[in-house]
Amino acid sequence: MIYHRYPARSLMWDYCRAAAGLLIALVPLTMGAPGAFFTLLLGTIAALFFFYGLRTVNQHMSALEIREDGIMNHGPRKKFFGWDDLSDVRLRYYSTARDKNRRSLDTGWMELKLTSPTDKLRIDSEISGFDKILDAVASVIERRHLELDETSQQNFNAYYGKADESDDGPGRDDGRNHPGGVR
Repeated sequence: MIYHRYPARSLMWDYCRAAAGLLIALVPLTMGAPGAFFTLLLGTIAALFFFYGLRTVNQHMSALEIREDGIMNHGPRKKFFGWDDLSDVRLRYYSTARDKNRRSLDTGWMELKLTSPTDKLRIDSEISGFDKILDAVASVIERRHLELDETSQQNFNAYYGKADESDDGPGRDDGRNHPGGVR
């Protein structure tokens, strides 16, 4: 059994962001009476950072296990996401570089969103073994003949080094080619 976890170094920065946001929002509230509008504004900001911190704690305490029949999330919100229930897959790329067309995880991150009629599961590329999770999902997409939206199709193709269908050039091969590919 292999468990996939979020590394402590990436979660540390999320903890820092949550704490800084809470501090920035709560200090003015405790220092005086900022008025109704600013109290509501700062309270809303504090609530957002509080829930961001809770999400980070959940990621820290969770571990994903890829199984033949689905993904098991071991953690505070323990749940099973079955492959047979999978109805939609979205793979999004978020760039941190100026060149938005690059699909390198060195200049951004990916988010995999799995949807069933009753549940959703989001997985960031920061998790250990993201490539193995993506391989398992790609196999399910192939086996079940699920349709992907255009953006997800492009992101899968870019991740596995396949040429974009609108591009006449060859795709890059960086060792992540999925056997059979994603159609």
